[in-house]
Order: sequence, then structure tokens, then C-alpha cells
Amino acid sequence: MRVSTFLVSLLLLLPLISNGSPVQFEAQAATGCTGDVQPIVWNETVERQALVPFSDYGGWGFDEMERGMDLSLDEEESEFNSELDPALHPEESWMFNPMWPLPVLEPLSTDHYTTLLVGNDSAGVLRFNLSSQHRTTFCLTLQTVVDNTSAPAQADVYLLTTSQYEMYRESYNNNHFYTWMGDFEEVLSDLSPEWRSFNPAGWNTYRDVHQYENTAEVTFSLSLDGPEVYNSLFDSDTYQDFYLVIDTWDNSHDRDAQPQNEVVVADVTVITEERTFVLPPWTVPLIFFMVMATVLVIPFILNSRYMNAGNDGAGGDAAMETVPMLEQKSADGLMPPPSE
Repeated sequence: MRVSTFLVSLLLLLPLISNGSPVQFEAQAATGCTGDVQPIVWNETVERQALVPFSDYGGWGFDEMERGMDLSLDEEESEFNSELDPALHPEESWMFNPMWPLPVLEPLSTDHYTTLLVGNDSAGVLRFNLSSQHRTTFCLTLQTVVDNTSAPAQADVYLLTTSQYEMYRESYNNNHFYTWMGDFEEVLSDLSPEWRSFNPAGWNTYRDVHQYENTAEVTFSLSLDGPEVYNSLFDSDTYQDFYLVIDTWDNSHDRDAQPQNEVVVADVTVITEERTFVLPPWTVPLIFFMVMATVLVIPFILNSRYMNAGNDGAGGDAAMETVPMLEQKSADGLMPPPSE
């Protein structure tokens, strides 16, 4: 029992004495979808982007350094020879032709609210630098407005890291500008999340769970163990931003929402809550190790206590006593012969 008590005490003390474990004790911030909403400082805390069917920004054969300059909507339309209905595509040119390199965003620690107008067969994107010191809650409501009357709209909501968003953007361009790649991706569309990362033409969401398809309203939260880093075998490690995507096109997933042929109005609320107690990631394997060690040690402790239970009398100094042997005489008074 002493060993178990020592191990439990050590488990509780290690996070407190560790240099890498931020321990904070402050009042809780806002919870749910309400908080101290502040105006967005665009390109400092949040960046707005878009994917549209008449511009393949970031596609194959694309020189990002040259295309970083602003292009007018007329130039984009003539370049890709695409039909454009302004009523179905409210995006402005700077949304689908963002500046390059992308601005470095500050870690998100404030609450914000914004409204996105997502055109038909398009994707509205918000880029964040999420903080590991805060719990971030996303609240989205999707609707369409026709004749000044709003109605719920079905669309898809995804949370992606930078590397995942690059794959998602390639998938969008493949389906709109490189039809043969879109057909190939459609064949491999019905893959489970654990195999989707092995599909060179596929994409998946953050932690495989932050995909909310064919929905009109969604609320979800995210807490990071630390800054998100992408590890590559052929390049140095890179820090990842997070992309909140409102998807209104028929992507490669089989259960996604179909295009509405309307502009989708997305009300997005982002609430950050400072985490009061943050354990370092290595505490998870440590807890499992302690549980396994306890399971292995307890039988030996019980066996040792059982074996020693009868050895000590009153303090362990009692002298050993012999058990007397009874002898009997035979009827004629002679001793019985000793047994062999």
C-alpha cells in the first residue's frame, strides 16, 4: 500500500513541478455561444478567403508569386471562360485572390462574430491561429434569404489545418478545372477516415471528427494540447493555422450537401475561453503507465502480506514451541515396536 500511495502522489506532483506544464488559476470566461464579442481586425486575428468556380487560385501550374497581385473579376471571368451570375456569387476578388505570402495571424484570444455570404458551388473560408491556452467554440447558423424571407440552408462545415486545407483546395480545383482528376477522386470517395490519408487525391478534417455535413446549424469546441505542427519527411516542421470552411459545392464525400443554387448566409460566432488548468500531453501515457504498474504490483504486495501474516506473533520474538507427542503402552505393558 505504501508503494501505491507513493506512485499516486508522484503522479499528482509531476505536472506541478514540470517546466512545460502551464498551470493557471483564473476566472472562467464566457461559455457556449455568448461572450464579449469584439470587432474583427481583418488579417491580424482572422483572414477571409473563398473558393469560387471561376478562379483556380492555388491550382496546378499556378505561380503564386506572380498571381499574388490583385486581379479584377472581369479578368478572372475571361481567363477561365466560366459562366458567372453575380446574384449567386457575392464574393469579392480579394477573397479568392488573397495576398501572398499570407499574413501572420495573432493567436486567437478574443470573441468575434461575422457573417459570410457563400456563393453557389463555392466555399467560404475563415483562417485562424488558434491558441493552445484557450478553448475555442464555433457556433454556425446557415440560412438562405429569398424575397426577404430567411430559411434554413443545408451545407457542410469543416475544420482543417493548413496542410489539410491545401488538399481540400486541390480537390476543389480538380473537380472544377481538371475534370479527369475529379473523376478519379470520385472513384475513391467512399473511404473511411482512417484510410483517407493514404489516398493521394483525398482529404480529411482535423482529428477526423470535425466534419459536419448536410447541416443547417452546428456548434463544436476545440482544445489543443499545444501549437499544431506539421511534420514532414522532406521538409522542416511548419506551424499550422486552422481553416473554418463553409462548403456549398458537391465535394468528393458521399454524404455531403448538394448545391442550393442560392447564396448561403453563414452567421459565425467564435468564443474563446481561457483554460484554467492545462496538463502537458505526456501526462496521458504517464497515467496509463501508472495504471499498468499498479495492476502488476498489487498482486505481489498482497502475496507478500499474506505470506508474512502468520510469521509474527507478538512482535516476532516469541520462541518456537514443540508439539508434545503422546505415547501409548500395549495391554501387556510392552511398548509397541517403533514404526518404520
